[in-house]
Amino acid sequence: MRDAKAYGFEVTMFYVGLGDYRLNIERVAARVRNGGHNIPTEDIIRRHTTSINNLLSHIHLIDHLVVIDNSQATGEIVLQVEHRILRYQVAPLPLWVQNIKEHLTI
Repeated sequence: MRDAKAYGFEVTMFYVGLGDYRLNIERVAARVRNGGHNIPTEDIIRRHTTSINNLLSHIHLIDHLVVIDNSQATGEIVLQVEHRILRYQVAPLPLWVQNIKEHLTI
């Protein structure tokens, strides 16, 4: 992202997440029951935390951010920001997305 910005590109990110890693664990278990591949629980937990932290530490590089809450059967756009201007948010905003919004300096 840094290189793209340095060359004058704009960065667009679609961030798909869940508020609770336990839902990811349940979904992986269901996939395994249906013959799909497993992901160790410790990897799911680590990736959940790492993913959010990576977003927050690079958020200043993102020109267009769309946050999608994938907690339900279909994902829902819950936050959209363009050039630090809030374009859309659901009410109430999921708790895990509030933390992202606070880092945006809107």
